Amino acid sequence: MRELFELCGADPELLFSPYCWRVRLALAHKGLDWQSRPIRFTDKELIAFSGQKLVPVLNDDGETMHDSLAIFAYLDQRYVQRPLLGEGLAAERARLVERLSFHMVRVPLLKILIPRVWQVIDPADREYFRSSREKALGMSLEAFADPQGGERLFREGVAPLEIWLREQPFLDGQAPGGCDYLLAGMLLWAWCLGAQPWADDSALGAWFTRILQTYEATHGPIKRAAIHVEENQ
Repeated sequence: MRELFELCGADPELLFSPYCWRVRLALAHKGLDWQSRPIRFTDKELIAFSGQKLVPVLNDDGETMHDSLAIFAYLDQRYVQRPLLGEGLAAERARLVERLSFHMVRVPLLKILIPRVWQVIDPADREYFRSSREKALGMSLEAFADPQGGERLFREGVAPLEIWLREQPFLDGQAPGGCDYLLAGMLLWAWCLGAQPWADDSALGAWFTRILQTYEATHGPIKRAAIHVEENQ
């Protein structure tokens, strides 16, 4: 059995980790089935078999992998149909998109999403979430959160991708591939938490809709949180 251990909120059907979404999209791209194993932030013992403490973790009939990019590479090696990362220039393009996603998309979204994550996680996870994130950020969650500033930074960060997607339907060309899923995981993080700092009628918005519709056509609707966040947070 193929199992994907992925982060959930208090509701086990609410899955919002950007890195876990990358792997979900990659598995769907390959036409592979999997069993979801939702875990909460403090359920570290459930993935102890992987030798580390972070999701996503893929258990593929006894083969264990973690880290979304490493899982992409593993899937390409074991299941050669419909490559995700490719080789040569294609692989370099994927690494570029990964860097852009991390530095220009992740941080702006984090400013938007921290208050939303706080609302959806299990109360038992809140002490861990606060202490671990505040240690990494060097400030309180409240001081870091800035939804309006995050939206502005997000629009600036995705501007090069907006231009890219005006010229072709997907980052990987005429059909979606690994580059698309590396970025889409980040946007699904926001979308599942009820935020959408991009316009539906933008090139990025049209691209996201295509990714979303393709996934939901075969795997059903994605659960989305209904969250109200005060504008001054």
